[in-house]
Amino acid sequence: MLRLFFAFLDRWHWALLALAAPFLLFPSPTRSLALLVVPGLWLVAWLAGRKPLPRTPLNATLLVMFCMVLVSMWATYDLAFSLPKIAGMVLGIGMFFAVVREGKRPLGWWLCFLVYLMAGLGIAGLAVIGTQWGGKISLFAPLVSRLSPRIIGLPGAEAGFSANELAGALVWVIPLYIVLSALLFMRARDVCATWGLWRMVVLTALVGTMTLFITGLLALTQSRGGYLGFGLAMIGLAFIALSRRWRWLLSSAAIAAVILLVAVWRFQDDTIPSASLRAGLHALVNDSPALSPDSALGTWEGRSEVWSRAIYGLQDFPFTGMGMNTFRRVVHVLYPLFLVSPDVDIAHAHNEFLQTGLDLGIPGLIAFIALYIGAFWMLADIWRLTPTSNFQLPTSNFQFQLTRALVL
Repeated sequence: MLRLFFAFLDRWHWALLALAAPFLLFPSPTRSLALLVVPGLWLVAWLAGRKPLPRTPLNATLLVMFCMVLVSMWATYDLAFSLPKIAGMVLGIGMFFAVVREGKRPLGWWLCFLVYLMAGLGIAGLAVIGTQWGGKISLFAPLVSRLSPRIIGLPGAEAGFSANELAGALVWVIPLYIVLSALLFMRARDVCATWGLWRMVVLTALVGTMTLFITGLLALTQSRGGYLGFGLAMIGLAFIALSRRWRWLLSSAAIAAVILLVAVWRFQDDTIPSASLRAGLHALVNDSPALSPDSALGTWEGRSEVWSRAIYGLQDFPFTGMGMNTFRRVVHVLYPLFLVSPDVDIAHAHNEFLQTGLDLGIPGLIAFIALYIGAFWMLADIWRLTPTSNFQLPTSNFQFQLTRALVL
């Protein structure tokens, strides 16, 4: 009887994880018991007679990262201050294994796919009323001035969501929407034959509208890193889709664009004859001091100074790291910045690899890099093993073809 109860809970593991997610996304010491939900679900699976964790090529890497999270809890000077990142790691690992488990079934794969799409759309919807928009590009100033944040006071986002963090989240979602829109358009005949003309038109229009909406929000973030990540993703997708001749042209255009941006940064006003183009490109290279109190962080010199302090931190705390989320405070005490005021919260090291090393030490950084390598290795296997023949929408081949198209 007791085993049946645990089997029932295990069957609804994803619902229990979803209920715990808000407490892990916005944690506090009083809600820290939510951290036990993820290992508790693994224990429930074991008591129900099932393997607690699905076997994946990334299990060993994730184990090392999780162990380094425990080490960082010993190293941090304030466990409550590190709690948001610790909770994020726990939630991320829990979500990973939940998706792996559900994604083994065709229906589960589609549900995970739809949840991912809806999560991206939900982030975009909350961003409209909760983001602290920047003012780097004057073209967007009349619009962003009307979008003051109305969701404030959340842990870690007291003044509203960061536009740069929003851009980083949207970059993970927009390519998927673009690929899905392209597939619906190119396979319109298959979709029409399966679901009918009107459903095909409504579905294509709906996905296209959502794609434009999320892409427009990325533009409003005015995040240089977001623009760069989106551009590289689009170049990668185009590089796969185009013929060899067009690939060479695309590569040449990308190299020319990089040279142009470097020239604008290096030589500033002497490079671009057009005043409007010069002002727009200059806004992408440097923040406007008049609009950003921590504008030094938006310059190459400011970022270089932060990176140098992060390297000092790695040298001083190579094995344990200095504790998750603590660099933003410790840097002003141990490694003072000259270009950034001590009153400015730099948030992080502005480089995910340096920040990972500061949070989890060099062993955690190695595991993080191994995570990337393992993920790309699996994507390469998916690409190589995907059927190349024509597919019909109702068959599982569409799932494989969609997976293949979403590799990048």
